[in-house]
Amino acid sequence: KVIKMSKSNYVSLYGTLIKDAVIKTDDKGNEYALFTLSVPQDGTKWCDYINCIAFGDTAVIVKDNPDQNTPFHVEGRIHTGSYQKNGRKYYTTDIVTEKIELVNEDE
Repeated sequence: KVIKMSKSNYVSLYGTLIKDAVIKTDDKGNEYALFTLSVPQDGTKWCDYINCIAFGDTAVIVKDNPDQNTPFHVEGRIHTGSYQKNGRKYYTTDIVTEKIELVNEDE
């Protein structure tokens, strides 16, 4: 059976902020948010720590709710990159958020 998906690079995560989000402004004056989600692994006590970046309206949601332990549902795509520092190459993996929602855990 073949499953047809509309996006080949799609990620959906539920997690909480592990530290306060960092809000920055690019050269054109647009704000963006950098944050890390703690995402629990099913059936274990372990968590993965996933770096995320949000632009535009999604950045506003993070900016308005920047506190640690804020629960979010994030949808987006994986973005990989690399950079050089002190002659050594480092690789990065981030989630570029396309949709973000606050999760009401009381419901």
